[in-house]
Amino acid sequence: MILILILRIYLALIIIRALMSWFNPDPEAPLVRLLTWLTEPVLAPFRRIIPPIAVPKTNVRIDLGPVFVLLIGGWLLTKLRY
Repeated sequence: MILILILRIYLALIIIRALMSWFNPDPEAPLVRLLTWLTEPVLAPFRRIIPPIAVPKTNVRIDLGPVFVLLIGGWLLTKLRY
């Protein structure tokens, strides 16, 4: 089904964006801007519900939004298959 393929591709984009955030890419780079434009509409509501967690005594913030999007997306994939 085409819907399953689209969902798989979108979840892959979420994973790529999460991995790219570890390397602090240039926010003006075309690929980064494209990934942000594609994934932010889904990630933003999760960030409003679950804000990023600040690690004490460091400058690090952990964003759990992608984790929850991937969990819900995986659940949707299993439901769409059956």
